[in-house]
Amino acid sequence: MRNSLDYVGRFWPVIILFFMIVLFLARPEKSILDTVSYTEADLIGKQQRGSGEKALPYPVAMALVHYATYNVTPQQTQEEIMITANILSRRGPCNFLVYGLGFDSPLWQALNYGGRTVFLEEDSSWISKMTNDHPFLTVYPVNYTTVLSEADDLLNYVREHRNICMPEKNILQSQCKLALKSLPEHLYQIKWDVIMIDAPRGYSEEFPGRMSAIYTSALMARAASREQSTDILLHDVDRPVESKYSEEFFCAKNRVEAAGKLWHFQIFGDGSSSSTDFCNGSFTAKAF
Repeated sequence: MRNSLDYVGRFWPVIILFFMIVLFLARPEKSILDTVSYTEADLIGKQQRGSGEKALPYPVAMALVHYATYNVTPQQTQEEIMITANILSRRGPCNFLVYGLGFDSPLWQALNYGGRTVFLEEDSSWISKMTNDHPFLTVYPVNYTTVLSEADDLLNYVREHRNICMPEKNILQSQCKLALKSLPEHLYQIKWDVIMIDAPRGYSEEFPGRMSAIYTSALMARAASREQSTDILLHDVDRPVESKYSEEFFCAKNRVEAAGKLWHFQIFGDGSSSSTDFCNGSFTAKAF
């Protein structure tokens, strides 16, 4: 019975993509398929030009092929992925920043078709493999300076140094130990509409943990204007770091949705505010 369920379960990304295709085809952008050769287009079932129908976008088609032919299950469950799919359906095409590169990356790329989707990954060998298999993915290497064993000390450090770990508008000028400043400079200039944190690795003390990813994402969200919001999706919230750090920097009041091990926060910008904390003076999360 378990094998049967696993076999069926690996096809649900295809089902999600199938239902999302209606939204993609309704968009006016020119299909990427129009720029590839007839042979490539024919292989993925490009419709005849005289039919009046729009061709299936190339990244979407490749994602369908990937999940239909690979015996690999994405890291997130169907319920968790549907939260992101609904957000991208509402906000897309948009600027989508993803911490982590995995088997679900083609899905995120396809669901944000027409938008900017950027993946951040710490493992250079994994980047090489994934970009070779999926050359349409935009991936940047990232260097983390933290280790999971320091999570408790770093949280206490932030609380003792609020003057330098405040919601800084310019991340590259931040002196806080948690600020992630190793990304390409142009990524800091983009207003990210949706941010997903499913990396770096955080299941062993020698790994980086997600402390910097959470803190930096909070800075990015708070740097926006008061009228702009950022949807932040945090995975593996059953672990202490993800739970405590999100309470500290994303704030429980901003959590709008949850499924399984995924929390969805919606954070509005601070505009010109010079606030020195992230939760309006209420630091409710406790150290580990």
